[in-house]
Amino acid sequence: MKNKKLWRIGKEELKYIKEAIKGGLKGEFNKKLEEEFAKKFGVNFAVSVNSGNSALHCALYACGVKEGDEVIVPPLTFASPALTTLCLKAVPVFADVDPETFNIDPIDIERKITSKTKAIVTVSLYGLPTDIDKIMLIAKKNNLKVVEDNAECFMGKYQGRLAGTVGDMSIFSFERSKHLTCGSGGMIITNDEKLAEKTRKFSILGYSTLSAKQDSFKTSLDVVQHPSFKRHEILGFNYRLPEVCAAMVLAQLEKADKLIEMRQKIAELYSKAIEGCSWLVPQKTPAGFVNAYWTYVLKLDTSKVAWEKFRQTFLELGGERYYGTWSVNYLEPVFEGLEFPENNMKYEKGLCPVAEELQPRLIQLKTNFGDIKYAELQASILKRTIEKLD
Repeated sequence: MKNKKLWRIGKEELKYIKEAIKGGLKGEFNKKLEEEFAKKFGVNFAVSVNSGNSALHCALYACGVKEGDEVIVPPLTFASPALTTLCLKAVPVFADVDPETFNIDPIDIERKITSKTKAIVTVSLYGLPTDIDKIMLIAKKNNLKVVEDNAECFMGKYQGRLAGTVGDMSIFSFERSKHLTCGSGGMIITNDEKLAEKTRKFSILGYSTLSAKQDSFKTSLDVVQHPSFKRHEILGFNYRLPEVCAAMVLAQLEKADKLIEMRQKIAELYSKAIEGCSWLVPQKTPAGFVNAYWTYVLKLDTSKVAWEKFRQTFLELGGERYYGTWSVNYLEPVFEGLEFPENNMKYEKGLCPVAEELQPRLIQLKTNFGDIKYAELQASILKRTIEKLD
């Protein structure tokens, strides 16, 4: 059997990589990827970068986040929303999560807004879109930008709309475990030309010649190549996506629907395996939402079965190793104890009680399998684990 993690990579990716190399690595596949990605989501602009973290950094910069501003972020997620906020010398303000969907809670978002709030980052956790309409109403009422972090949610849907098409900007990740992968990469999408141009400039060293689209330049080559030319309009980073990576992602974008469908089928197998179990509760997917299932997440009643005992039993029966969820962000060493007196903010236990209660109980089962028979085996191991521990 092929490497279980890299089952998505085949002849199509290798073909495009070879074409990119033969073409001299001049960026043609970056252009194609951005055009097709924008088309897939029905938006005007897409900007490719080298990671999801870079994508968030660019998006927040484009939204005007600066020193002293506050950005509302969820605490129960990979820490990129909070880390990139800090990189801009702004203050991450953590809003608690919903106890059933595990996504950021619109009610707590509204509670956390102050005169210094600049933006909201929503995270479609584990593949489940956020309650974005409610969040957009709050944002518009308070003149805030919304960045959708869909690193874990590709082709998920909210009330018939693709996740990532409602906020001011949206980001995606092409890290190895994600729905589409090139090892490391990311994408930002938006319908706003000014936001797209700011994003592209920030992602490529602040070059003055860049605009919203990959192949559009504001200055002729004669001017650019002259020794008197001044290049760097703003402080920016080198976040460009290598063209061989763009070629890989383009190949996977063309078969994306099948890749997502496989993860959803695997989630169905897990759901069937846990039927009747009172001490394992799956992440709730509300009516009108379509979960893309980056992982299949269960909330364990640790008063009945210890997290360590469940994992040990699952592994002993042949289950794939899996992660617990990330530490609540503000209790990570880089954040814990930080104080922002001017923002009346200190990171300490108790900031987001729902997230803190959920975090040690969550189980993230893998959906990243290309062999449905192997997935059926994993689901059967889950069922046997439950039977053994009941």
